[in-house]
Amino acid sequence: MPSKAGYYGPKVKSDILVEFSKSGGTLSLSGFTPEQNEAILLTAERLEISEGTVTGEDSGAAPWVAAARFEAAVRKELGETFLPLPPAAKWTVQPKDRARRSRLYAPGNKPRFIEKAAAAGADGIILDLEDSVAPDRKDEARILVAYALANTDFGQAEVMVRINQGERAADDLSWIVPQPVQHILLPKIELAEDVAAIRDMVETVMDLCGRDSFPWLMPILESPRGILNALSIADSVPEMAALTLGIQDLTAEIGIMPTSAGTESFTARSLVVLAARAADLQPIDTVYADVKNAEGLLKSIKEAKTLGFVGKGCIHPSQVKLVEEGFMPSEAQIDKARKIVAAMEEAKAKGLGAIALGSKMIDPPVARQAMAVLKLIGE
Repeated sequence: MPSKAGYYGPKVKSDILVEFSKSGGTLSLSGFTPEQNEAILLTAERLEISEGTVTGEDSGAAPWVAAARFEAAVRKELGETFLPLPPAAKWTVQPKDRARRSRLYAPGNKPRFIEKAAAAGADGIILDLEDSVAPDRKDEARILVAYALANTDFGQAEVMVRINQGERAADDLSWIVPQPVQHILLPKIELAEDVAAIRDMVETVMDLCGRDSFPWLMPILESPRGILNALSIADSVPEMAALTLGIQDLTAEIGIMPTSAGTESFTARSLVVLAARAADLQPIDTVYADVKNAEGLLKSIKEAKTLGFVGKGCIHPSQVKLVEEGFMPSEAQIDKARKIVAAMEEAKAKGLGAIALGSKMIDPPVARQAMAVLKLIGE
């Protein structure tokens, strides 16, 4: 039987089902657009595939999607004896302190969701290889995500990938590190050693592909052990910019259901914030799972800001704008921050450590809080 990769059907968009079977004849293609044909032939040339039959059932796939599905089908049929995609021509990473208010997850094996995420305007886009991908589709997703990194314009968004745990982590890294990924999310981290081990894997792949900029690492704390080790995890390696948590897995391990009040996660969330700030990292809140409950999301954002989080995960494009706006300071807060910073500059000019602003004394810690507010708006 031919090997298959991808999806096709009346409800499928931006994807394609590709079948490949090895045969003794010259490579033949059918069911593809001219652009898809060209992309597949270039991939076949790279893989040194000159024989076989390739058929496609198209649901509006971009040429790079067809090529990714073809490569996945070839690897299913002939084994993993081929090299991954060629490395990118250049690599960049975002500043450590750049805004990470919204991070939108996109299933790594669904081209349509990747396209929607790219157009959503989020601060960050997470191409997910872990929970949103079925176990028997992990290899396909890894290839598709690498192709997406190489071929998709994500605009100003920070491009992230959530990898798998265990043995699959090494396979994921071998595909994504050579591509222009900027931030790698590490699921279910419980020990500082877990982060250090992945950091070493990343460095090994970088040496092999010639990458010269280390992608940021973001541990996700999703278990009681991970939460209790939050500080040592946050301090584990210098290649981190943020720390986040996963409430669904955490509450499952505790043996409770998440509530709208969030009482059950208050301690865990506070520990993540404290550990992140102690290690000069950004604390990022978990996702809000009820996509249609805008009122509940706004409440969750307000609670997260109160605890000290600077951003939140999103699982649907409709959440992005609310999260972006929710983590921005109000006009009143901005005006107050400007007055505080101006007052401290006056105090500094006079050689004073504190100065009165209205009925309140302004000292350096208060000024730092004000400068953090202004930094969110680029001042």
